[in-house]
Amino acid sequence: MALRGLVSLLSIWPLLLIAAFFLSPVGPHLRWQYSYQLHGVHRHYIACEYIGSRGFVYDMRNGDCPLITIIDRRVIK
Repeated sequence: MALRGLVSLLSIWPLLLIAAFFLSPVGPHLRWQYSYQLHGVHRHYIACEYIGSRGFVYDMRNGDCPLITIIDRRVIK
């Protein structure tokens, strides 16, 4: 009986993964926009805007804006 339950969960794992993506406050975000200042040949990022499963997030990361990052929406205000 436990094996049948496990097989049924394995058949719907993509749906569970999608649900976790939209329900979890922690997830991957893609850089949407940014602004920076040039310091010689180095870019010092001032503001970064990311898009994720729950919309847009503004994040400040000490002069760095990675293209893809994991953001905890409970921490960012």
